[in-house]
Amino acid sequence: MKRYQGNILLIELLIVILFFSLSQVVMVRVFASAHQKSHDSVQLRHALMACEDIAEQLSVSEDPDLLLMQLDFTGEDGSYFRCDEHGFDLYVQHHREETEAGTLLSSTVTAQKDEAEILSLPVSLYVPKEGAL
Repeated sequence: MKRYQGNILLIELLIVILFFSLSQVVMVRVFASAHQKSHDSVQLRHALMACEDIAEQLSVSEDPDLLLMQLDFTGEDGSYFRCDEHGFDLYVQHHREETEAGTLLSSTVTAQKDEAEILSLPVSLYVPKEGAL
């Protein structure tokens, strides 16, 4: 009879060890997922700050080509690129539209990581001609 009780105790111990092992696996996955989400949100915050900074400067600059060259972008003809130190790439596309009353400068600042767009900000600046209403 005592041998039978010993087997039940061993089975109970195995069930408890199995339960704790499965709990540990689940918790490791949860913490790994939380760490990855935290890393992604930090990268998104850096991308947003970089795009906002460039967009603010473009919104007051009448010569976006010169400004982008000063900000270490490479490219020409309205298409510029810069690799950021936080692991994403910044792209700026800008277009100049001349009218009788002035010039409309429109740009799009885009942050990408691994060919996937993280975010995109549009920017516009209207520069009236002198004497135009």
